[in-house]
Amino acid sequence: MYVTKRSGVGEPMDISKIRIVIDFACRGLRVDPLELEADAQIQFREGISTKEIQQLLIRTAAEKVSPENPDWQYVAARLLLYDLYKDVGHIRGYKVKDKINGRYKPYNPESFYNLVKNYAEKGIYGEYLLREYSKEDFQALASYIKPDRDLLFNYTGIKVLYDRYLVRDEEGNVIELPQEMYMLISMSLALPEKKEERIKWVKTFYDLMSKHEVSLATPTLMNARRPHTQLSSCFVLTVDDDLYDIFDNVQKAGQISKFAGGLGIYLGKVRATGSPIRKFKGASSGVLPVVKILNDVMVYVDQLGMRKGSASITLDIWHKDVMDFLEVKTNVGDERKKAHDIHPAISIPDIFMKRLKNREKWTLLDPYYCKNVKDGKNLEDFYGEEFEELYQRLERELPPNAKKEVDAFELWKRLLTVVFETGEPYIFFRDTANRLNPNKHCGVVYSSNLCHEIVQNMSASQHIEDSLDPQTGEIVHRKKSGDVVVCNLGSINLGKVYTKEDMERVVPLLVRMLDNVISINYYAIKEAEYTNRRYRAIGIGVSNYHYCLVKNAIQWESEEHLKFANALFERIAYYAIKGSMELAKERGRYPLFEGSDWSKGVFFGRDAEENQRMSEKNGNNLNWIELAEEVKTYGLRNAYLLALMPTGSTSLIIGATPSVDPIFAKFYKEENMSGILPQVPPEIDRYFWHYKSAYSIDQEWIIRAASERQKWIDQAQSLNLFIDPEHVDGPTLSKLYELSWELGLKTVYYCRSKSLTEIEECESCSS
Repeated sequence: MYVTKRSGVGEPMDISKIRIVIDFACRGLRVDPLELEADAQIQFREGISTKEIQQLLIRTAAEKVSPENPDWQYVAARLLLYDLYKDVGHIRGYKVKDKINGRYKPYNPESFYNLVKNYAEKGIYGEYLLREYSKEDFQALASYIKPDRDLLFNYTGIKVLYDRYLVRDEEGNVIELPQEMYMLISMSLALPEKKEERIKWVKTFYDLMSKHEVSLATPTLMNARRPHTQLSSCFVLTVDDDLYDIFDNVQKAGQISKFAGGLGIYLGKVRATGSPIRKFKGASSGVLPVVKILNDVMVYVDQLGMRKGSASITLDIWHKDVMDFLEVKTNVGDERKKAHDIHPAISIPDIFMKRLKNREKWTLLDPYYCKNVKDGKNLEDFYGEEFEELYQRLERELPPNAKKEVDAFELWKRLLTVVFETGEPYIFFRDTANRLNPNKHCGVVYSSNLCHEIVQNMSASQHIEDSLDPQTGEIVHRKKSGDVVVCNLGSINLGKVYTKEDMERVVPLLVRMLDNVISINYYAIKEAEYTNRRYRAIGIGVSNYHYCLVKNAIQWESEEHLKFANALFERIAYYAIKGSMELAKERGRYPLFEGSDWSKGVFFGRDAEENQRMSEKNGNNLNWIELAEEVKTYGLRNAYLLALMPTGSTSLIIGATPSVDPIFAKFYKEENMSGILPQVPPEIDRYFWHYKSAYSIDQEWIIRAASERQKWIDQAQSLNLFIDPEHVDGPTLSKLYELSWELGLKTVYYCRSKSLTEIEECESCSS
């Protein structure tokens, strides 16, 4: 019997070769290779391809993954890796030996330089890599690559990497291997470093990523090393109450989505339905048509057919159109008012929450009548007590057509009903966010980004003029840039990095990597470049939080968890600030540093002495007083530092639990662009009884833990709530959101709901 090899050549069937591959995949793992061979039940036939045999082995190993036998995920990963090694070797023209032994080398260092050279000429890799690194540099770095680190990937990780991140040629064939990807990303991120130190930094960055100690955001993993280095995850736009600016932002949204950026869009300045236009009463159709236009842009600019664009749109709870806005994703009502592809978010001031508690009336206002209320500013430009005073004055003084009185509790009930139905809107507590904004001296925060963890200064751009050169027909448009927030994100793997020593080593390096992202970034719109260089804002998050708790024998629903969270995130905060301060010594402070809370020694709304006391109480004993003095002297390189993003795909790559979420279940199959993937938490066989799934946890403990983390985070958290509708009613859900506000959270992301048809079963007790 003959088999067909990848080259198309036939050769006699050799069962021993299959056993060599199975042995390679199973070596050192707690699995039985004979079991895989038996269960695969390969249906041999004349001309069967070696690729088909390999795919069958991969599928069989993946199907065997369970909480009792989690090592099968590494067997499936190695089989897929072996397949990848063979394919890449075939495309790039080098031999990968069939017989896998100690001398077997799946990577070919000699081909690394030619890989980049050949595909840079075709516009697949960035030519800057060849300009900035010599052939000798490539050879030195190729020899530094550690192929054994591929064995850290589980099946889901390598499958997601293979399907979405590894670079492909014009025919769609993968041309680079995982460690080469990490090396080329590191080479890209080290470009801002001094030439004489660059190779050292490349190796340092490579080690951090390839050991899975840190992860970078999806756009960074995808686009570093590519011609267009659009490395940022998300952008936040502010739309002014002006037709030119509305459609200017529609155009910006399209350009950002084209380069795979997510969007947060604030529409609170746009006048309400029935507002006058050029003094014609009742002419405005309000915010809903703008929402629908942005929705259609997200569908149309579908990122090369890979996925739809994605945007959250925020409106204030005092906006006169808020009731219609709440309904944009529900399945009832006028379909002409629906926008099913955007994510609604509601901005809530403290005064609303107070009135809700007291069951008082609430007044919806038209932003058109809330302009120039004080010092040339609009109502939305204020927060806290100033906002409350101005809001109450407008409640009294505005004409009847400019406002509408509702019951605060009825409005809140409608919001919660929509949350039950759709999991949204996201919630943004604007007063808390602005009070604790370290850069309140130079701006205000109206809303958050797509994933609701970014809290930074925002402002609308201003149209100045269009000028025409009558001789050439050249038209020049002039405008003054506003602040378009840019998210430059990376996360720490808490499964590997959580001690004081590890944080001291890793966190400053991640700060440096993300600062370099800003320097080499490609900006789809100029306002983003302007803002990014003025603030140099970054967002450091985490993954594997639940695994970190389990590994340290800490139960989610415990006071011990709260203490652990406080101490852990203090360490991250301290070394992030210290790292940014050291970087400021070397490269200079961010341009808007003077006048910030940082410059006054006020961190997270507290002075150095209070932070010092908190550190002594939680056992870290970090020297906040000395650090505050150093920051006053040298400044910070980055205006914002910490934000806990969702880390969905990047957690899958490194086999981590996502962000700060509890596990979804002890075993489930995730369906995404890579197909159906088996999911088990890290070391589930060892810690089976310690893990507790999200829907089994009292959600108050999720909020209380988030509150402890928030004490050391200058931005916010993508905080999900997990509810079972059979056991959580409206009053309970209301209590959770109210508790989030009371405990100082700035945002609440999704409210994820367990299916009503799902059979309830205690996982820890099921056989």
